[in-house]
Amino acid sequence: MFHHLGPEQSRWTWDHDGDEDLYGVAVRACMAESEISKHYGAREPVSRGSVRAAAYEPEFISEAFDSTRTLYVAYRRAARRAAQIQAEYEAARDQLVLDWPLRIFAGCLLAVPVWIFIDVAFTMGWLTNWAVPVFLTGAFVAGLFLIADQASNQRARDAAEAARLRWWVTVCRKDRIDRRTAWSTALKKNAVLPQLRIVVHHLLGDDQDSLLSVEDHDGLKDAHDPRYVVSTQAERQLRQKMAQIDGGTIAVCGPRGAGKSTLLRSCTDRQSTRTFDLSVFLQAPAEYAPQEFLLTLFGEVCEGYLKEFSFDPAETGVFVAIRKRRIVRAVVQAVRWLVALALGLAVLAAALGRGAQWLYKRYATPEMVDRIRQWSQQEWDVVVGLWHDHPWISGIVLTIIGWRLLPQFRRRLSGPTLAQECQRYLYRLRTVQSSSTAVNFGLPPVQGVSLGTSRTTSISSVPFTFPELVTDFRELLEKIAQQLDRVFGSRVVIAIDELDRLGDAATARKFLGQIKAIFGIKGVYYLISVAEDVGAAFVRRGLPHRDVTDSSLDDLLYLQPRTVAESKNLLAVRAPNLTHPYVLLLHALSGGIPRDLIRYARRLIEVHHWTDRKELKDLAPTMILEELADTLEGFRTLLAMKDWTADGGPLLNRLYVLVRLLRSPHERLGVEARTRIQYLADNPLPALPQTDTGIEGDPLGDDTLVLWQEASACAYFSWTLLQIFGAPDFDNRFEQAQNDVMYGDPQRLAEARQELAVSPFSARILLDDIRAAWGLTPSNPWIGPS
Repeated sequence: MFHHLGPEQSRWTWDHDGDEDLYGVAVRACMAESEISKHYGAREPVSRGSVRAAAYEPEFISEAFDSTRTLYVAYRRAARRAAQIQAEYEAARDQLVLDWPLRIFAGCLLAVPVWIFIDVAFTMGWLTNWAVPVFLTGAFVAGLFLIADQASNQRARDAAEAARLRWWVTVCRKDRIDRRTAWSTALKKNAVLPQLRIVVHHLLGDDQDSLLSVEDHDGLKDAHDPRYVVSTQAERQLRQKMAQIDGGTIAVCGPRGAGKSTLLRSCTDRQSTRTFDLSVFLQAPAEYAPQEFLLTLFGEVCEGYLKEFSFDPAETGVFVAIRKRRIVRAVVQAVRWLVALALGLAVLAAALGRGAQWLYKRYATPEMVDRIRQWSQQEWDVVVGLWHDHPWISGIVLTIIGWRLLPQFRRRLSGPTLAQECQRYLYRLRTVQSSSTAVNFGLPPVQGVSLGTSRTTSISSVPFTFPELVTDFRELLEKIAQQLDRVFGSRVVIAIDELDRLGDAATARKFLGQIKAIFGIKGVYYLISVAEDVGAAFVRRGLPHRDVTDSSLDDLLYLQPRTVAESKNLLAVRAPNLTHPYVLLLHALSGGIPRDLIRYARRLIEVHHWTDRKELKDLAPTMILEELADTLEGFRTLLAMKDWTADGGPLLNRLYVLVRLLRSPHERLGVEARTRIQYLADNPLPALPQTDTGIEGDPLGDDTLVLWQEASACAYFSWTLLQIFGAPDFDNRFEQAQNDVMYGDPQRLAEARQELAVSPFSARILLDDIRAAWGLTPSNPWIGPS
């Protein structure tokens, strides 16, 4: 332990040597832990020196030792015991006298195992065997002398006691090391490290959540990795809709990036589907003809069925129709093989016959021939007896032999009929079949005259027509669905993704109308991702006109953007160290769209590594202003496509200057940049410069004015985020905003981002209410600048 001596003298003194070193080792190990070291330099009070100084405060050390007092007392007890045994051993060793009888006794005893080891390990038992009895005899004689002589007997007792103490020294040392390790481990994990966490927490201050920590963000690198997919309410709703119907077509719609593809993949993934569910996931690229799409889908279903039941999809080299010429070809090949076998046997008989006859005459005696004939007759009698006396046993044996001789016939009968049908369809879908037959008849020429005839036949398969494709595909799906439901109680799930890439809503509806003939099969579920306008057409079915979606789709699931809680769960899996303020910032920037949420999270880490800053008030403005610069640059590109007069030049120049300021890392946070952002945000109706006569310039066109108002609304949204997340008092603003339950909810910021895609005017109204809840002054955008 240690004792505090007061400020005039040394601060403390350690009672035992080594305790201070062990404590120092524990402090250095805890200071090197990532959860402590990552905060060094995050803020001015937090440094390696300040943390170390706090760890050596008397109160800190007292609490660390008090929390591990039981283990420390056990360690000190073991240390005292080890020191005591060590002292006793050293005293016994100093008084020990080794006379010649004791030396001979000990030397002979030690020589026996050494001699045996050398004999076994190096000479393989070649050494003489008389040495071991000699050593044992010498030890016995020396032992008798030690027992008879009183002085030698006492010296032998002293030697045995010293040996015993030496063994106890080893045992006590090990016990001391084990207890010291246990106390040191507890000191680090249960005493010093928890107290250092409290010290760092105190040094960092109250608003620690505004510090960025990005040690683990592997989930942001691959957005499609199924390990980081988080189950959502939408997935549970989709599975519930599938459970309510016995086959049908369910459309999934929502904004781009909302997770439609991820949802479809999760419903067709082998780990999430039921056992023996046949799942097919297919993307529909642009410019897809219905017949080509159905051909691809047909092949994917056949291949998926074969893989599900461990068949090789490549084994499809058969025609659908069986030709008679195959039988003729097999017969011809069998005749050729028999003729070749007969000729070969004849040649071998002619070649070996004379030699066999010479051997028989030279070595075969009458006695040998009689013995062989007698033995063969006996064996034959046994076989005939078994055949007559045990007909069932002989019949079973012959049946097994005959069955084994027909492996090819047995293999053809083993495959399921439905699997063979899938193989044949797959072969016909992916190959062009043709067959040709040539037959020649002729007579040998006689005196230069020949007579003959030739006939050639060519057969080529006709490709599937679209009605044939639909009919065959429906029949195959019905058979597969019936088999899966009857045998395994499972189903067929076909997910068609990216249907909204076919073009506009009219093209998608036309495509649905062309392929809807394959829908409506019992036990077959079609999951289709469509655009929002197609989903809106299904919702408005019958009001007032019928749409193709009314007869093509059975149900619709609208995929809403993520809420704050869902975004927090997603980031907790992909980047667990992001704190609550950063989750709110990313959620507001992305509008709750998962794809944008991951993209902005990557951008946040990039800005952190680029600027080496960790505070929210430093990172949030950079994120927001860079996003605003990209947005305004896009509006400049769209405005460049419009017709402009000289009167609109100052407006474009004002936008150019703002983008240039936002692109500069040193000027984007300056007063001029902020003033220009606020001016653009507060003036969606730009005032054109007046001419020399005092008349205002030509007004902007309708399309140009709409673009300018959208750019102004985006600037207003960015200006709001900048004032909320870029201020140093975010925690206070957040607590103040919670008083307004309606508009103080951080979810409203994401909804404002979503509302920008609907209308800049409704987005402004929502932003005004949000700013009032967060203690910010709403703008007055309808008054032009003076």
